[in-house]
Amino acid sequence: MKASNTAGFTIIETMLFLGITGLLVMGILVGAGTSINIQRYHDSVASLQSTLQQQYSEVANVSNESTGGLECYGNSQTTPVGQSDCVIVGRYISTANGSSLSIKSVVGYISSATSFSSIQNDIDAINAINIQVSPVNGQTYDIEWGSSLVRPGGSNPLAFSMLVLRSPVSGVVRTFIDPNAAIADSNISTLVNQTALTQSVKACVNSNGLFTGGKSAVFISPSSTSASGVEMQGEAVSGC
Repeated sequence: MKASNTAGFTIIETMLFLGITGLLVMGILVGAGTSINIQRYHDSVASLQSTLQQQYSEVANVSNESTGGLECYGNSQTTPVGQSDCVIVGRYISTANGSSLSIKSVVGYISSATSFSSIQNDIDAINAINIQVSPVNGQTYDIEWGSSLVRPGGSNPLAFSMLVLRSPVSGVVRTFIDPNAAIADSNISTLVNQTALTQSVKACVNSNGLFTGGKSAVFISPSSTSASGVEMQGEAVSGC
């Protein structure tokens, strides 16, 4: 009776097989991880755009978050829950370090002595109501997935301020922008001027090592009157 010889893998062949398989698995994992990081980055840019666009909706659909007793401009009148002696006119958005946005409501005060009869433009109308940041329920929005906002053409942190306000005369939404600084809450009225009305801001989103591709940006057009003025710009056109 003849014995049969069955050939098997040698140790070297087995090691080569395992090594190649390991490299293939590693390549798949690295590729999947890169794809996930790219998607996270794109999500952070889209979320930033959506958050800024939402502020225009907040101005168009005013919500009074007062819990009662809120005083405005030193007026000692006590008001019921859900009311105040302030008029909610808009939103103030700013960042000093590029890692998060400060978002707050803006109020004005229209007294019985306030007259708009001689006011010819929205800037004067807004200045007439003595705007200030509301002390009620401000919020902080952190840029998602560890990303941050930087200036175009580099990695310097972005600081900017923007007021989205509804004119008490025309009812038109106006956007005032300082693309270079975060203005203190107590000084937001200084932003209501013709120059700020014609300024834009480009917020380049830095992934901070999430991936090595180019930067996308969110661009806020000058004189924006609605959410359509907040645009997303991809890596190919952002100039970041």
